Amino acid sequence: MTATGVELQRAIEAHQSGNLPAAIRGYHRVIDADSLQDEAWHRLGVAFHQQGEHAAAVQHIRRAIELCGTNAAYYCNYGTALLAAGQTADACRQLERSLEMEPARAEFYFNYANCLKKNGDLDRAVASYRQALQLRPAYPQAQNNLGNALMEQGLLDEAAGCFRTALASQPTFADAHHNLGNTLLRQEQHDEAQSHFAAAAKLSPRRPEFLQSYFLSLSYEVDVNTQQRFDLHRLWGAQIDGLHPAESTFANIAIAERRLQIGYVSADFREHAVADFLEPILKNHDPVRSQITCYANVANPDQRTEQLRGYGGQWRSIAELNDVQAAELIRGDGIDILVDLGGHTAGNRLGIFARKPAPVQVTGTGYGWTTGLPTMDYRLTDAIADPPGEPRRHTEELIRIPQGMLCFQPPATAPDVTPGPGANDGTITFGGFHRHVKLNERTMKLWARILERVPGSQLMLKDRAFRHAHVLQRTQNLCDASGIPREQVLWETGSDSRRDHLAIYGKVDIALDTWPYNGSTTTCEALWMGVPVVTLAGDSYVGRMSASLLTQVGLSELIAQTEDDYVASAVRLASDIATLQRLRGELRDVMRVSPLCDGPEYTRALEASYREMWRRWCDARHSARRAS
Repeated sequence: MTATGVELQRAIEAHQSGNLPAAIRGYHRVIDADSLQDEAWHRLGVAFHQQGEHAAAVQHIRRAIELCGTNAAYYCNYGTALLAAGQTADACRQLERSLEMEPARAEFYFNYANCLKKNGDLDRAVASYRQALQLRPAYPQAQNNLGNALMEQGLLDEAAGCFRTALASQPTFADAHHNLGNTLLRQEQHDEAQSHFAAAAKLSPRRPEFLQSYFLSLSYEVDVNTQQRFDLHRLWGAQIDGLHPAESTFANIAIAERRLQIGYVSADFREHAVADFLEPILKNHDPVRSQITCYANVANPDQRTEQLRGYGGQWRSIAELNDVQAAELIRGDGIDILVDLGGHTAGNRLGIFARKPAPVQVTGTGYGWTTGLPTMDYRLTDAIADPPGEPRRHTEELIRIPQGMLCFQPPATAPDVTPGPGANDGTITFGGFHRHVKLNERTMKLWARILERVPGSQLMLKDRAFRHAHVLQRTQNLCDASGIPREQVLWETGSDSRRDHLAIYGKVDIALDTWPYNGSTTTCEALWMGVPVVTLAGDSYVGRMSASLLTQVGLSELIAQTEDDYVASAVRLASDIATLQRLRGELRDVMRVSPLCDGPEYTRALEASYREMWRRWCDARHSARRAS
């Protein structure tokens, strides 16, 4: 073997062992010695691709093809690199070429299917994945990706079957565990989903998104305490912080009272419950004191998107940008204060915040726990949701907004308030319009006590998920176990129309809140429809959301501190038809002029908080300069 051949073999061995830097150096030495060595060009391109340098990968594999245009694997890997570089159309052409040359290669069909899926051609992608599996039945990666394509088509049972088949042949396949967990969540099978998220997180501790899915699946679990949740979030923060170096130097001008550049990052600039709490802020910012830029992670904008966009400021779509690109965009925009509006919820972009593209970073509306990120400086809350003096279970510094943690924009499509059913014949109807996953035996046993003490009363439960037979059965079983007679329960699956959804509150006299995870949008909607909400305060932000909202509208008497008080409060209200009728008639007007719906005042308080954050950063910057 020649000296060049020996060098190439050493580089290949380094590559196969996972030592990409050593492999890349070795391939370069081979090319320096023999620039016509096509295999070295090809393998160097593959190494660059595996390292995430896709433009370099395209360049080097293209050179390999120029030197040797008869190797089908070169075309396959060229197409894969082009796909990663965002050149989807050209990628598909190169992958088709590889199949023309060698039509019996399962991995070629697999890569071609990946390209078709990225291009949105799901039917052909599914066919190509199936062809790969026909050629190689034991191909867990193809089963996994086929499952993802089927899930996008809404074929959840078939998708779950693919993930299970992949795991049968490769039980340690973390991606398949995670994808199966997501499929099961969409099928409302939460317990099994949790087990697969836990497996994925354990198998791949350097994949923070797996741990994130796991602790999100635990959001409504009664047996997971506040400290355990905090520990999981903090672990996630440490994982992602170790993967993505944060910026530490900024070009922002440290003048405390200048006009601020404020950026909002959200996936909910669209028809979504969270948008009701975003609109008052965007609508009321002072353009003299601050320039607003919205970074919308919205793949499919709708009418609400356009409405929010119309409130002024700059608008950036980041749905097609990865975290690095989005962070560079934000840094280039000179944002002083970057505000996260999603926390760990769907579509979040906390990976951007991990890179610290702005000097001051804040998390606010949209999530009830800490982000866990060391790079997140502040979290917005209030003195009821997070009372001073409690144990620290957040990585951010808390900023308490005096008016309250949230400001609500009442839905323009809401129907008029109608008399409650109890006003007609004295039969009281309690309502629980929360997602079924918030229901638990402790809450339901309290509801059973209330029903028992209010003769002839009934309970209306509403959730679109009740359309799934297994969800309805689970909830019926929960009612049985909690002592709620089935004949006293009314079931509603609701409507996709928000107006129709809100109209169903006309069938309810009193809304009962869940514990330990309260309502927020649900509470606001009930109050706007004239329905008082009775809540049991918990020991965390998510357990005190309704307490905060009720305080803002002057109904603190409906906040119970003990289970007995919760039951007594609901029973007392149910026995006072006159008070129920009065609240029904006046709640909307009371709410309209309350701090909860005072967008201008809330936004002034928010801006004052931003200004104080900025002053602190400027002071720290000046102190650091003096010290140096």
